[in-house]
Amino acid sequence: MQICRINSLYEWLEKTISKKEINFTDYKEFNDLENIFESTYSSIYKAEWTNNGLTVAHKTVEDVKLEADQIDKLGKLVKELQLWNTHENINKFYGVTKDPKKYRIVLLFAYDGNLRDYLKQNKDFLQWTDKFRIAKEIARGLLFLHGKNIVHRDLHPKNILINKGSASIADFGLVNQIIDASVSFSNDRRSVEFVDPQCFEDNTDNCNVKSDVYSYGVILWEISSCRKPFHKFKPRRAIAIHIYNGIREDPIEGTPREYVELYTQCWDSDPVKRPEISMVLDKLIQIGPKDPSKDAQQPSKGLLEKAILDQGIDCYNYSEFSNYERIAIEEFSSVYKSIWKDREQTVALKCLKVHDNSLNDTIVQGFINKLKVLQKVDSHPNIIRFYGVTKDPEEYYNMILYFAEGGNLREYLNQNFTQLQWTEKLRIAKDIAEGLKFLHDNGLSHHDLHPKNILVHEEKMIIAGFGISEQIEETSLSHSITARKQAYIEPQCFLDHLYKRDMKSDIYSFGVILWEISPPFQQFNRHNITIFIFQGRRESPAEDTPQQYQNLYTKCWDANPINRPEINSVIDTLDKLSVIYSHG
Repeated sequence: MQICRINSLYEWLEKTISKKEINFTDYKEFNDLENIFESTYSSIYKAEWTNNGLTVAHKTVEDVKLEADQIDKLGKLVKELQLWNTHENINKFYGVTKDPKKYRIVLLFAYDGNLRDYLKQNKDFLQWTDKFRIAKEIARGLLFLHGKNIVHRDLHPKNILINKGSASIADFGLVNQIIDASVSFSNDRRSVEFVDPQCFEDNTDNCNVKSDVYSYGVILWEISSCRKPFHKFKPRRAIAIHIYNGIREDPIEGTPREYVELYTQCWDSDPVKRPEISMVLDKLIQIGPKDPSKDAQQPSKGLLEKAILDQGIDCYNYSEFSNYERIAIEEFSSVYKSIWKDREQTVALKCLKVHDNSLNDTIVQGFINKLKVLQKVDSHPNIIRFYGVTKDPEEYYNMILYFAEGGNLREYLNQNFTQLQWTEKLRIAKDIAEGLKFLHDNGLSHHDLHPKNILVHEEKMIIAGFGISEQIEETSLSHSITARKQAYIEPQCFLDHLYKRDMKSDIYSFGVILWEISPPFQQFNRHNITIFIFQGRRESPAEDTPQQYQNLYTKCWDANPINRPEINSVIDTLDKLSVIYSHG
């Protein structure tokens, strides 16, 4: 019997696919491809996986000749990659596809990019609570790999992806690393700042789990500084020589002492003195900021799913929906426009991208209570219609919501402000207030009221934005979460990230919205909104704004919650103003 000799990577892929050892997806299933990265070795594309309603990343791989030992390593690679779907801090691997010329690896797309970019973009907002969380997420992913006897070999911030604020370990260059396992240092593609100094001594790939720990130690320093290590050094060899001679970056002022001690142990020149990653994770948990609200209740596996199934929330099969089109990306969710086939109805699917490790009984029950009330709302004109939930292929729950054709309030004001008269503006304000009154009458506060969470349908304002993220933010509010909407967050939240928001918090947010509605169309445009608000300052009234209207939103956004009016009082004032303007 003649044995078919495999000579190249593509031959190996074809054989592996034919044996169904690796998942293959027809290239035609992917749409809206966008090239987001190009290098000498590969290209990375963002793509929409139509049938699954997922946004994915494609990494092209070149065809190369293979030696026998490389084929053995690739066989191990397949087993490794299949494991990568089983942990939330490892980027998901969906298999391969093939364009007309090249094979591509298919991975989950990370909306927030890589860790380096994320730190750079959010350095002014990240608190140590956020930094410890990111550090622990990476450590958990690394612990998972090491528990499977997998050495990463190339751990650095660009191989750590951030998706909806959560860190996951990736390695788009893993195939190339196996092929180039014996390249010399001068041709090594790795980021030298994160390479174990032991690897500089010879030209062999002698990386092990302690090499990963070294790289992780440097990552801990970068998390503390929000900048690239040795950023002033240009020649890669100069950095390598410094590192080999035992020189490391200095601690950043304000870094907790025990955190410095931990990354110093990790990047020790002697691998024997470096701790195991399990010990690193234990130490991070021990020294990290404590969240008092979580002391009593720890996250419980499957808590959200159990609550949905046990408490009468309507569930539908994901196969009932088709024609997915992503229309919004939010911090903890994405929103898709979709067709509900059985009902022949266009709906919105709000994907709740929250893991069990972010949840506890209080968070989940608060969210379920909202869903129960919303599920009973058949026809309130100012509250989004909620039909139930469905579970997507990534095991995330999606809220099934009425689809509003007119976009959100921010877009509506931007497009129509020149035509809007005060009668229309007061109607808009009254619609929102009536929706808020319904929530408050049912014992619910919104917690995330801003113009993008108010939808427009047939000139009616509809309050939306109900998600589990608002419950999480109530438990642990951080600047990294609120950075894009801090204009609508009451000042108390900036003083105390555990501040419990309530109905008066909604009134504050509504006051800012009232100001934004006033002519001409405007929105907060300050370099540092948080400091501006914290100092007790607010935006000035727009010209020709009625004095009673100014008085109303000024009371609503008062820094002291006690001074803010109840929603019924707000509606009374709006009604009086409407009567005045309806009579010219």
